[in-house]
Amino acid sequence: MSLRYQATPWLYFDGDINYAYARAIDEPKGENYIPLVPSLTSTGGVSVKLPLGISANLRYRYMNTKPAIEDNSVRAKGYFVNDLLLNYGLGKWNFLVQIQNLFDTKWNEAQFETETRLRNEQQSVSELHFTPGTPFMVKAGLSYKF
Repeated sequence: MSLRYQATPWLYFDGDINYAYARAIDEPKGENYIPLVPSLTSTGGVSVKLPLGISANLRYRYMNTKPAIEDNSVRAKGYFVNDLLLNYGLGKWNFLVQIQNLFDTKWNEAQFETETRLRNEQQSVSELHFTPGTPFMVKAGLSYKF
């Protein structure tokens, strides 16, 4: 479902929410989860576009906790992350500041349940491996249109 609303000539709201009930058809109940498929995701935010070339966007990304393996005994962590974009345009010049992970949320971007074994280990170990999500970060940019 997608929602868009323009509250005033300069204030906008938007949101997308997605739901999925992902299960393997030919597997026994309880062992039929599809690994790494979230049941709920959402993106959205609020945008302000003021006169004189000033704009701002506060955005969010959400993904709920999801099964990492078919029996749902290992779960990949969900997250809720916010970003902020500030923009100022003046003629052919544009200046922007982007703040990623505004509240410095600890989150995992990619997660996989994997079986591994080190050289000195007798038995393999099944564990959740992950790529950490972007920490709080500020980017700035300046552009000129020819």
